[in-house]
Amino acid sequence: MYHIGEKICEHRQKQGLTQEALAERLNVSRQSVSKWETGQTLPEVDKILAMSRIFATTTDELLYPGTEMPKKRDFLQLGSIYLITKDMPKAINFYEKLLSMRASTRHPQFAEFFFDQHCIALMDAARLPNHNYVDDDHKFVINFNVRDLVEEHRRLKSLQIGKVSDISQAHSEYYFFNIYDVDENVIEINGQVFDTRRNDKMDTIYCQSCAMWLTEDKFGTEKDGTKTSEYCHYCFQKGEFTTPQTFDQAVEGNIPFWLEQCGNDEEKARQKIKEVFATLKRWK
Repeated sequence: MYHIGEKICEHRQKQGLTQEALAERLNVSRQSVSKWETGQTLPEVDKILAMSRIFATTTDELLYPGTEMPKKRDFLQLGSIYLITKDMPKAINFYEKLLSMRASTRHPQFAEFFFDQHCIALMDAARLPNHNYVDDDHKFVINFNVRDLVEEHRRLKSLQIGKVSDISQAHSEYYFFNIYDVDENVIEINGQVFDTRRNDKMDTIYCQSCAMWLTEDKFGTEKDGTKTSEYCHYCFQKGEFTTPQTFDQAVEGNIPFWLEQCGNDEEKARQKIKEVFATLKRWK
């Protein structure tokens, strides 16, 4: 009779992992892996998901009998990216916020993030004997792709977890920006730019009071009547804010305008507005 343990054992051996090595990645005991493979117990759902990422396969392939094993390919495929970090707690915090997910596994020597059937592993430089890392040996570049580069640029700047460069244009169809982690490793993020209303640094021009995207016809005015690209005319006229209000009042007043893009979830809209508004000049 088929049980998932047969597939676990099969995949583990193909990956060249011992039961102990797999157990360490899953943060369980070796005995747990042994019991899964012999059919004495079943792994929990989160462990099945983690194993599908480690084995670069689907959960269906692990769960159901008769599913054909994926054929071994002749060329190299990306398995893990290892980043040597000098401060594990800060590095874990940075990547949890960057990726919007908790570390899949934690260990005194490493932490792992599994997604897209690949793994980024943070390795503690202080616990790596015989490596003798020197300055600059720990620098790596990771590339991520997102659909809306402008929105991702705004999100990461609002998190304030590391230095974020301006959006740049490498050529007519390639826009990107960099964010730097706590060890100054470079993460390059590229994607599509849907909004063309931007200044000479390729930043989107938006009101520094309400975050509305601006075109010149919506610019506010200074005392002398000249236009300003910092604020919209709804928020700022003749050198003064049109509505005196606190940060919280501004957040609550803007919820109706953010509901659609937040799936009509009022609390989600409230939190999103707070994140964005905290980066704006008026509310800093």
